[in-house]
Amino acid sequence: MITSTAENILKTLIANENAWVSGQTLAKQLNLSRAAIWKAIANLTTDGFNIESQRGPGKGYRYIPNEKMSVTGIIHKLKFPIAVYVFDVLSSTNTFAKQALISEEITEPTAIIANVQTKGAGHFGRAFVSPAQTGLYISFALPLAPDSVVIPSLLATASAVAVARMLKQLLDIQIDFNWINDLYYHDKKVGGILTEAMVNFESQTYSALIVGIGLNLTNQQTELGAITDKLEISRNQIAACLINHFFALYNSYQDGLFLDDYRTSLLNIGKTVTIKSGQQVITGIAEGIDDKGQLLLHTPTGKIRLAGGEMLITQI
Repeated sequence: MITSTAENILKTLIANENAWVSGQTLAKQLNLSRAAIWKAIANLTTDGFNIESQRGPGKGYRYIPNEKMSVTGIIHKLKFPIAVYVFDVLSSTNTFAKQALISEEITEPTAIIANVQTKGAGHFGRAFVSPAQTGLYISFALPLAPDSVVIPSLLATASAVAVARMLKQLLDIQIDFNWINDLYYHDKKVGGILTEAMVNFESQTYSALIVGIGLNLTNQQTELGAITDKLEISRNQIAACLINHFFALYNSYQDGLFLDDYRTSLLNIGKTVTIKSGQQVITGIAEGIDDKGQLLLHTPTGKIRLAGGEMLITQI
């Protein structure tokens, strides 16, 4: 368990990532004894943080990024005042978000992250494989004011663009989208997005939104593709960058100004596809998306617009 003293030390070391910070400097900045510094460093090491220590001029303590995810490792990189929860294990980050919203444990926009999901949820109730250390499993819990305007198809597409912008910024790779919620890299699915809503029964208005994002970063032991063989940056940095891009779009996603980025990377346009939407299975030619992120599908009976669904079959 990270104490406030250890957290303050960790913040300082992370701010000087990969650089040496002397015990004397830490003691002076934080008004702590050298013994308190040593004890807190030992606790951080026990908690899984990779902190080197060496004696001598120009040495001291040095934080080396690793796979340990933590609130402290994320929040110092955020551009928005967002609450962040990090768990070693959850059944599902979306399930936790729903329960916390119902109990009012969460009353403000919050990011929930798990190192492992034992029952990660995908589209239409499918399982999303979520092993330790190899992916990013995050949900955004988003309480709403009663008069909030919600456009689900724009929220889903904006979330996909946020992931793409994060990966482009940090790893210089470009992913593609399979409408509406699948993320692809090198023709293999590497992740997905699950958007859910909570409704106030009396007013029949949305009371909260939940956006779950699962991204397979390095796991090769799955039918999914992987973003990379080995990460050169920490998952804390990846999570923080995604949170920043998500909220940069979420605060104004209804304007749809990001849709050109989505269209540029949208797969299967001009092809015959089969879409499962609710209880319907519809086949037609995918012509693109409209200004609300809805799929334009040309069917034998005419053109229709779909706000949600899943592409099941693609015919080349």
